[in-house]
Amino acid sequence: MANQRTIAKIAGVNQATVSLALRNDPSIPLKTRERIRQIAEEIGYRPNNYVSSLMSQIRSGRPPQDKGCIAVVVSGHKPAPDKSGGGLGPLIYQQQYQGMYQRAVELGFKTEFFFLLDSGISMKRVDGILKARGINGMVLGAPNTNEADATELSLNSLAVATIAYTWTGIDVDRVTSHHRHNVKIAYNQLLKRGFKRIGMCLSPGAAMGVDTNWRAGYLIERENTPTRYQIPLFVGRPDQTPKAKFTDWLNKWKPEAIVSILGHEKLWLDELKISVPDDLSVVCINRLPNSEFSGVQENHETIGAAAIDLVATQLIHNEFGLPKHPKLILFEGTWVEGKTIGKPPRRRK
Repeated sequence: MANQRTIAKIAGVNQATVSLALRNDPSIPLKTRERIRQIAEEIGYRPNNYVSSLMSQIRSGRPPQDKGCIAVVVSGHKPAPDKSGGGLGPLIYQQQYQGMYQRAVELGFKTEFFFLLDSGISMKRVDGILKARGINGMVLGAPNTNEADATELSLNSLAVATIAYTWTGIDVDRVTSHHRHNVKIAYNQLLKRGFKRIGMCLSPGAAMGVDTNWRAGYLIERENTPTRYQIPLFVGRPDQTPKAKFTDWLNKWKPEAIVSILGHEKLWLDELKISVPDDLSVVCINRLPNSEFSGVQENHETIGAAAIDLVATQLIHNEFGLPKHPKLILFEGTWVEGKTIGKPPRRRK
């Protein structure tokens, strides 16, 4: 197996010079660095990532660890438990983080989480910490609430992946829910039960979020519906939109069922004395665990684990920096039966 001793022998230098040259250390003349890198390429030398990580830790003056480390950077707060079951963020993010942690342990890594809004550190500071600790693997985790800039990182020396679409502006490997297919799953559940007039409600953020895949999914399903049953998308949410706007949409288009993100529209329906599911059925495309709603539950732990897989694979193959062809891995959600689908209205033959 090609190693640094072999390179040193061919180049006529000592192993320390080879090690510094391969790390592009400026203490080694540029021509020497280039010659050593060329020899390394010719003989098929590939550095062992575990050894590289171990040596980085030793050079930083810290005691060697038994396992490599993958950083998880979140431009937000550490989620607090939401016992009410009403909040989206805390539950799904906790599941994603748990999936990351468990998968990293299975692969022989440990994880270190950086919640930027709790610690008050910048991306540049994170970059310095990673260098000092010899950490070269990173997941950019959701959310990115203050729009942190990942280009402030030394991306050329990092193996990076991200979750969903909260980190934009960089082309890295990405893993997310298959949002468009999740809309299709919910829509088909309603169709097979006999519903015809199916509407969809999205908040303004959701309509433009997830790379517009929720919106695109509904538009595709609507186009496949007979014209007389097609209903325009309603954009709004109870804490941002006047109830009258939602009422006008209901009265004009008379949906038999509504596809929702979380089911927040039920607040309006309760105020309007519209019973779910007796008068109107509601299904969710991002159903919360233990929710009363029928709908699609995204597999957040699996998504978190897959992000670690992406980074670990890059580390094993010594692939650092922005990929030439970024991967996009999609996971479909799982349908869960709840209590919010009734019977479709009877129609004249």
